[in-house]
Amino acid sequence: MLSIVDELTGPGPLRVCAHVPGEGEPGDLTGLRVLLVADVLARVVELRGRAVLLGRTGPHVPSAEAAGIRPADATGTLEEITATLGGPPVAHVTSRAYEGAGGVTVRVGEAGITGPAEPDALAARALLLGHPHHEPLAATSEDIAADGRLLARWRGAVADWAEEPSKPMAADLVRAARAALEDSLDTREVLRLLRGLEAAGEVPAGAKFETFAHLDRVLGLEVVREIGRPRATGTPE
Repeated sequence: MLSIVDELTGPGPLRVCAHVPGEGEPGDLTGLRVLLVADVLARVVELRGRAVLLGRTGPHVPSAEAAGIRPADATGTLEEITATLGGPPVAHVTSRAYEGAGGVTVRVGEAGITGPAEPDALAARALLLGHPHHEPLAATSEDIAADGRLLARWRGAVADWAEEPSKPMAADLVRAARAALEDSLDTREVLRLLRGLEAAGEVPAGAKFETFAHLDRVLGLEVVREIGRPRATGTPE
């Protein structure tokens, strides 16, 4: 069976369309999740050296920019997107059945959050990346807060590792991560691998830094953003 990325090889730019559902209830993260999966798909394909053009049908998602999702190159109806992008999308990301012909369809499960707080957008991105994109997800504000603490810890660790001598990436881990991403956009497995790398005492700090920075090109969690900044006292949980 071909992987998702293998099915999308070919000449010229890859055209991807994210079909955002209509505005949901407060706490609905489905629209953001659809855009996130399209964003991850684009990043994985671009790592393989192919340019990607993104289209979006449906409403604007206000939290998308803060969540690190790049703006669409075209919006509107599928016909309008096809005209703007210079051809029809061949990959469609949707939370509902898609009846279009040809190409690849990536189905995304509905997602929502309960709780009073407005979630940190990158923590919400980490939460969504930590679960299979095709499965429904019901999260709480504490779940997102826990991912926010994980990001704070990783950013602090990456800033520390950046001060050590550079070393080659952990090649076996990177190969495993790339295989998981190209096969099924399995970001949960990539996060699991990074948690193991963080705790691996035998891996040099410089190799951890290079590996985290490389894989964050797909994850988009801004793990390098604390490099060079004054550090607060105390260690994140």
